[in-house]
Amino acid sequence: MALVIGAIALFLYSAVNLDMQIAGNNRRTTQAKISATSGMSHFSALNLNYASLRERAGDLQTLQIIPETELGDMTSYEVKVHFCCRLNERQYIVESIGYYKKRGKILSQYPVRALYQGSE
Repeated sequence: MALVIGAIALFLYSAVNLDMQIAGNNRRTTQAKISATSGMSHFSALNLNYASLRERAGDLQTLQIIPETELGDMTSYEVKVHFCCRLNERQYIVESIGYYKKRGKILSQYPVRALYQGSE
């Protein structure tokens, strides 16, 4: 009987531990996503237009607009602009990457991307 109770207790401990790891992963991913969204809001608040972005970038196809910016002890974001070379050259993609870090190690990252159309 003690063996059966011990096996059940071990199974329950294992199941709860796994659920806690999954919940922790979800929390870290959510924090990274919120950080990325903050980066996108930061970019929008800068009111940069296509011409000024293109001038800053020169011949580069990717330009870091906002360097890694900390929101808290464990969360940060960075924002880059990627210029497209498809049919319409005035389109560009803004990519904000949110990070969740612990002691400098990235535990989760989440990218948010938006396609912008430059005005004539």
